[in-house]
Amino acid sequence: RHRLTTVAPGKLDLFVATFLDGRLAALGPVTEYDAALAKARSFLAERPCQVKVLPLTGREARGFGLYERAAAPEPLSPNDQALIRDTLLRVCCESNDPDARADAIDLLTTMGVIQ
Repeated sequence: RHRLTTVAPGKLDLFVATFLDGRLAALGPVTEYDAALAKARSFLAERPCQVKVLPLTGREARGFGLYERAAAPEPLSPNDQALIRDTLLRVCCESNDPDARADAIDLLTTMGVIQ
């Protein structure tokens, strides 16, 4: 019942989200997947709960409503909003994958960062 569930990141993943008992507990760039997994394992060892560490593409983040939260008046902390924006901007500038860049640009446009 109390376990850690995860899948390895794919080439289009932009974020890693950690859920505790179905609630979003942490969000970061997919480059921090290993650190998120280590934290989840440590947390689970101390507290019995259901933990999921999920790499997410931009479309999946949209499906979870993460970008809407980032664009809403006070959904996430300013640090979390900056993390999402900076991660997407980094993908736009550094990724060699046109699909990942297009997804990042689409999310940045939806969030109002790019007009």
